[in-house]
Amino acid sequence: MSKRRSTREFDQPGDVVGRRADHSRFFPAWRFVAFYAVLLLCIPSRLIIGPIGAPGTPANLFAIAGLLWWVCSVVGGLNPRRGLSPIRVTVGLFTVCVLTSFVSGHLAGWYQPADIHQRSDRLWRAQTAAELAVTIGSAADRGLLAMAGWIGVALIAAEAIRSWRELERVIAWVVGAATFVASLGILQYFTGVNLAGYLMIPGLTPLSSFGAALSRSDLNRVVSTSGHPIELGVIMAALLPLALHRSLYSTKRITWVPTLLIGLTALMSVSRSAIVVAAVALLVMFLGWPNRWRLAALIAAPIAGVIGPVALPGLLGTIRSLFTNLEDDPSVAGRTDDYELVSRLVEERLFFGQGLFTFIPMIYRTIDNQALVIMLELGIIGAIVFATLIVVGIFCSLTPRWSGESNQNRHLGLAVAASLLGIVISYFTFDALGFRQVAGMTFLLVGLTGAVWHLTRDSMRQREEAEHQSAEAPDRKPNSSQATKQSDA
Repeated sequence: MSKRRSTREFDQPGDVVGRRADHSRFFPAWRFVAFYAVLLLCIPSRLIIGPIGAPGTPANLFAIAGLLWWVCSVVGGLNPRRGLSPIRVTVGLFTVCVLTSFVSGHLAGWYQPADIHQRSDRLWRAQTAAELAVTIGSAADRGLLAMAGWIGVALIAAEAIRSWRELERVIAWVVGAATFVASLGILQYFTGVNLAGYLMIPGLTPLSSFGAALSRSDLNRVVSTSGHPIELGVIMAALLPLALHRSLYSTKRITWVPTLLIGLTALMSVSRSAIVVAAVALLVMFLGWPNRWRLAALIAAPIAGVIGPVALPGLLGTIRSLFTNLEDDPSVAGRTDDYELVSRLVEERLFFGQGLFTFIPMIYRTIDNQALVIMLELGIIGAIVFATLIVVGIFCSLTPRWSGESNQNRHLGLAVAASLLGIVISYFTFDALGFRQVAGMTFLLVGLTGAVWHLTRDSMRQREEAEHQSAEAPDRKPNSSQATKQSDA
């Protein structure tokens, strides 16, 4: 039995917790996280259950069910992860901030500033006070439903994964789902046809028309299952570190195919946000790599720079122009023009904001900066708590690096940290939480950082127990003279 056990792949000390706490062989909890990733990425984000509205995506409803599952397991004493943990505390604080902003918005009410309208904003229209109360009140309710799904997947991912092997399996499913999405995107880039637009699931209705490719400099900006090319590019760029981890720690060369497809799709979105996310995420990976891997990356980069323009003519030049003509880009000017107005509105509700999802473009204006929107909707306190949640998550994911874990586990933690930091960087470039895949993946990654922290502590605890047992073993073993006397007697 022990011989068979020693040959298991990814078998780490944390697996002992998995054997003690696995209450279901049919549907272990890690599969919940994997299935959520499939629902989030593979089902077009604009397909919803009609009566529920925007939060009625299959992934979000599944995550809300996960929150109920987590609550029942904690109340019933079935969750072996007991007590406070960094992710449990920060997710709890974020929940309190969202609920407080919800109450604050309803108590103070909402109004439409006279100078809020932008001529370029086609969604805006003037509304009466009664219409404002109904529209924004409904949006606030949707914000609570979205938040329930976010914290559900974060807590399940943080506390339901029992071993490093299960965590590797979750990463494999996430990368596999992203590869499916990337394949649809690459097909759309070359043909202009998005197969995701033909996907119709009984019981789901499209929130709006979706699937058509946009264009930039005569290039197709792919959408795949996402709501917009920016969202697709950000998702692909953020998941690139996880795909790299799978490729680097596999003996099969075919595992490099998902990494290549995901990276290409991030470029094919022709999105400035995607390039920034990829640059930040890959920089984190580069800084955490050993010197020989860094050298290999420095050699591969110029080779890719030569092959890229030949394989994809026009694409890299278009992407380069996104950063060389910033002073003439109206989208950049529009973002900077929002600062004065946002500053004034934040001062009106400085601490708790006006409620999650209540800064609606049709009433106010479109602000392509989620960091500013968080300050408007959750106030300064909510923004600080959200930033703390991200910082704590990154710290949790890096704990294997100074806790004596194996190289593979340390690299896995590094990849999760890089993905989380990358996707959060996009919050400064577009309204990220308004896009379901980016929002859901953010909190899934937060949950995975919690899983890394728990598994690292499990490994440390088991190493300490093993050392303690080995230290006590000589005390229990009789010395040679005592053994001789006992045998003579």
